[in-house]
Amino acid sequence: MKALLIDDEYSNRSLLANMLAKHCPDVEVIGYAEMADSAYEMILDLKPDLIFLDIKMPGKNGFDLLRQFTEINFSIIFVTGFDEYAIKAFEFNAVDYLLKPLDHSKLITAVQKATSKLYSTRNNIIHFVHSMEEKTNYIKKITFHHKDKVQIIDINDIINISAIRGYCEILDIHNNRYVSAKPLIDYEELLEPYKNFIRVNKSYIINSNHLRSYTKGADCVISLKGCDQEIEVSRRKKTEILMQLKEK
Repeated sequence: MKALLIDDEYSNRSLLANMLAKHCPDVEVIGYAEMADSAYEMILDLKPDLIFLDIKMPGKNGFDLLRQFTEINFSIIFVTGFDEYAIKAFEFNAVDYLLKPLDHSKLITAVQKATSKLYSTRNNIIHFVHSMEEKTNYIKKITFHHKDKVQIIDINDIINISAIRGYCEILDIHNNRYVSAKPLIDYEELLEPYKNFIRVNKSYIINSNHLRSYTKGADCVISLKGCDQEIEVSRRKKTEILMQLKEK
């Protein structure tokens, strides 16, 4: 398995190469790159089976590098320092990653996973990378498998996400309803940086940008534009949620 190591710090590249030589003998390191532009040329020239990609690099970052590809014919293991939001995005999209400082057992597991997916499609990586905001690297679109397609929805178009019998239903402004196998907590964590997405009870996340009205009595009931269903706010979270809604 031919691998390319992409990281702007020599010490990180050297450490990873030594760990691979010791713990992953089936991986042959065929090159190193410290910048996105040189990495792009090396990928085209050397055609690696696998790349280890640092996210934060001077100039273009790891996501910028991948945005240059319309098709990805190699496996990717992202290597990153602790970034809570990025990790949530990786896990939500089932993307392989390693945290710095590197742990040899997790490295072995990641390589084994990459090997098993060597000849499978990597288009989910393309969808994932293009779902990120270029400046913030926050999610701007949600990608998920719906029937036999990869569905892509702009998060601004989401009205609400509801938990129904072990799966989630996503309602958008075009009155489309999509089914996702992921639990509601995954969406709550993924959308945490966006203050307009609010978990109002155990079954619903709403996009407050589409708020039509809400009541302020003993029972707080929310009405959303494009949705004919009224949603009751959890009494336990009522005060907190009303404060968020008043800021809209």
